[in-house]
Amino acid sequence: MNNRKQGRWQIEEDNEINKQLVGLAQYQVSKWTPWHRHVTACMLATAFLSVQRAAIPEPDQTPEPEPDTGPEQAPDQGKAPGIDESEAAG
Repeated sequence: MNNRKQGRWQIEEDNEINKQLVGLAQYQVSKWTPWHRHVTACMLATAFLSVQRAAIPEPDQTPEPEPDTGPEQAPDQGKAPGIDESEAAG
């Protein structure tokens, strides 16, 4: 029973955030189809913002630096094509 209350509270909180953040309450209903499109667009905007927010690290978390393997360069990069080192020297 307690899980239901927590789930309902989360839904109410999400609806309140959506009303303020993406304009869920801004549309005045005149017909069902345009209202449905507006609500769908608001839900998509909320999903997009949630994904973007999840990608940002929290301020107290620092991302782990990637190990520096040095410059990635192909072995033959920087040489003229078709010239061996012995031909270039002589």
